[in-house]
Amino acid sequence: MQDKCFKMFKSLILFFRKRNIKRNIQQKRLLQFPNINKSPIMTILLDENQKKDIKMMEQFVKNSLNPHKLRFLILCETLPDDLLQSDFMFFILKEDFNKVGILKKEKEIILRSFSDELFVNLSDNNENMLNDYLVSCVNSSFKIGHSGNNMQLHDLVIDYGIEKNEVERLKIMYKYLLMLSGNKK
Repeated sequence: MQDKCFKMFKSLILFFRKRNIKRNIQQKRLLQFPNINKSPIMTILLDENQKKDIKMMEQFVKNSLNPHKLRFLILCETLPDDLLQSDFMFFILKEDFNKVGILKKEKEIILRSFSDELFVNLSDNNENMLNDYLVSCVNSSFKIGHSGNNMQLHDLVIDYGIEKNEVERLKIMYKYLLMLSGNKK
């Protein structure tokens, strides 16, 4: 009986997230390839287990892309003790969602205010369509994902192969951006 209730609740969450994803996709978004020479505003989506490499990721991104503003969006079970939530580091916790799996209004408003030029999705967590839902809520003009993500929600999907290190993934992404923009940096 408990298992049946859990499955029903899970299907309810999936229904509401799919509906919101579809609604968010239908909203007109201006697709614009980022000018990597002009210090783009950038957000990187990470899972909790990827936060250990934030300093190295930050250093690489600042040295290569020189973003005007860099923000990390991190999916966490609980608020970490070793990192502070700030304009640079934004955490999304379980408690930020309502009973049907949709972000509470105040968090959704903050997330929708991220109108960056470049959004990079390094998250592998797509349990109950969480990753897809969050990506659909961000209003970036260019979204980069990886082969494990929903291709409809990203403007560029990169296959990193067997590479699991986030810094190395960012280096591969940077090479793609250079190649697509015609730069030889």
